Amino acid sequence: MSVIHYIINEKPLDIFILNKFVSTIEGAKCEERGEGVFYFWNDEKSTRGFDITIEQGYIEIRNTVLSNRHDYELSNKIIAEILKLTDGIIIDEDEELVLNLPVFDNHKIAKFELSDCETIHALSFENEDVAIYGPIRKVHFGKRLHNQLKKLKGEDLKNKMFDVILTVNYQIPNFEYGNIIQVGDPEEVKKIVKLLTNETDYIIDKYDYIMFNTSEEKPIIITNEILNTMLPSNWELVDEFTIVAPITNSIEWNKLLSNAEKFNLWDDF
Repeated sequence: MSVIHYIINEKPLDIFILNKFVSTIEGAKCEERGEGVFYFWNDEKSTRGFDITIEQGYIEIRNTVLSNRHDYELSNKIIAEILKLTDGIIIDEDEELVLNLPVFDNHKIAKFELSDCETIHALSFENEDVAIYGPIRKVHFGKRLHNQLKKLKGEDLKNKMFDVILTVNYQIPNFEYGNIIQVGDPEEVKKIVKLLTNETDYIIDKYDYIMFNTSEEKPIIITNEILNTMLPSNWELVDEFTIVAPITNSIEWNKLLSNAEKFNLWDDF
């Protein structure tokens, strides 16, 4: 569910010069994510960002599902600059030469935005978790959000889904993720377990299990789905699973432990 283009370059791309150009675009950011892989996004505005990968003889530009107008417009600017810097040409996934620039015109952008949102919304009806990676954080869509959004269509659906992505990435506190452990036999698929205490502020993501730190000999183990039904009053569920979880008062914390104990999966775990 990506849109890929390839620039066939006559001259090598000087990433330093490209980054100087990017720095002139308000809000634009670049991050190196591996040898020859660079990630670009518009801070506070992009829902997905995009990658360029410098290969031998060509440069790949990859735009991914649920990209928004800011992603595509930034792609247009950077593609145009790369073509200028490398004397290159650009082809699409079918190896057809792209003659008309910008690559993403208003019609294509609007089409991609709507179709992507409708596709992910439909997938979330069948899946507990459809996760996408935003510029800052992972965002989850699932059955609960699907039910909340099912009456929305077209632009209203798109705007709400993009609002969720932007909120999770830019509008929640930058709390830590805390202690996360892998458990399981060496030959088995490891289970990811999040350890929760009431000693620090957390962002809670989706894990195989949630474990509470208690003084009891038998720990309390539940799932994200169970946790979402019993959140303290000052915790906020901002997508299907992402929770903003600041330290709560002792009454709320003990109530959470008591409720979680009723669903303890320790024996199954």
